[in-house]
Amino acid sequence: MNEAENKKEYELAYLLTSEISEEKIDSEVSELKDLIAKNGGDIIQANLPEKRRLAYPVKKENFSYFGVVYFNASVENLDGIKKALLFYKKVLRYLLLNKETKLKPVSLLESQPEKIQSPTAQTFEQRLESLLNS
Repeated sequence: MNEAENKKEYELAYLLTSEISEEKIDSEVSELKDLIAKNGGDIIQANLPEKRRLAYPVKKENFSYFGVVYFNASVENLDGIKKALLFYKKVLRYLLLNKETKLKPVSLLESQPEKIQSPTAQTFEQRLESLLNS
């Protein structure tokens, strides 16, 4: 198997610190893409991060830049990317997902257990009659 076949597609969602000025956000995204490339990843697409209010403080910050990067990487290179993201001080938090993982849809009808039929009054009477007659 060659190296291109061994690579999988990943999605990296990240929060950058709000201390970065709007003018420097492009350079920070470039630095983040370089970090992935240095660790064996091939960038597919990178969206420009948007400043958002966080639902709860993350590392004592209420605002953050939220962005997403799509890239290909081999499983062996993934640990290097994760370590580099941990030591990258401007990333508050990240989530790395394998895009190829597909969830199997579950039908609500299939997930419900079959109903057990309760005995009717007539079958109960017949059973009682047969027991009393024997």
